[in-house]
Amino acid sequence: MKKLIILNIFVLMAFWITSCEDPMPNDYVESYILEALLIVDEPIRSITLMKSQPIGAIFNFDSAMVRDANVEITGDNMTMSLDFRVREDGPLGYYYKDTTYKVKPQTEYKIKITLPNGKTITGSTVTPPTTEWSFLPKELLQYPVDTLKLPATDSIGWKRVQGFEFYLVSVKNLDTANYGIYLNPPTEELNRRVFTPFGGERRFRETAVITPVANNKTSVVWNVFRWFGKHELAVYVPDWNYLRWYLQAQTKGEADPLLTSIEGGIGYFGSASILRYNFFLLKNQ
Repeated sequence: MKKLIILNIFVLMAFWITSCEDPMPNDYVESYILEALLIVDEPIRSITLMKSQPIGAIFNFDSAMVRDANVEITGDNMTMSLDFRVREDGPLGYYYKDTTYKVKPQTEYKIKITLPNGKTITGSTVTPPTTEWSFLPKELLQYPVDTLKLPATDSIGWKRVQGFEFYLVSVKNLDTANYGIYLNPPTEELNRRVFTPFGGERRFRETAVITPVANNKTSVVWNVFRWFGKHELAVYVPDWNYLRWYLQAQTKGEADPLLTSIEGGIGYFGSASILRYNFFLLKNQ
């Protein structure tokens, strides 16, 4: 009898504690994420608009993509209506059909997105000026045979852009499969990974390495290379909208809604001018 009384007390306490708790939050508030980068002297393309998904749902890229929004960009004394590109025609996202139009430097552009539910997303950017290379590495770089005694690589430099203190430097492998077809004379030799004790398999999830540089010159360190072969070196002159978004993704891996540069959603509408240069990384054996 005593054990039964004690058991009943525990049951009543558990019921009381449970009844005092707040109900589990089941309400889902849909939000929209915009990633839109205008690149000076290039067509308008690859503007992605996605919607969030419930926590309990499995994320699906295609179902998250918003394909039926009305997207307009105004600037340079014109209004451009964007179309959605399906996967067969290229990367998913909105683009301007007239590819002869190139984004102008030092020009203000505004974006307005009208969603199917009537809500709007707006933002604006002033495109940065262009710049020029000051000095470049050789077109052929030889990866050192002795990786324990790594010599300094050639430096790169570009002309400083007034009002822009941070730049983004990218090193991207353009062909992770082929190697010998770029040699003279060509061979059938395939590409392979650059061995390094750091990073493991995570290093090879992306073909590019991007890093911010608070200067207008830097060295190309050996550790940025993941494959041998053909590479593209790029220097971005980013506006504040794009730089702020990149720094959040790079350092935190997530976006702070308070630091977004658009109204009506999360994300950015930004711009950048880019310098590009191709070079080839020779194998060390």
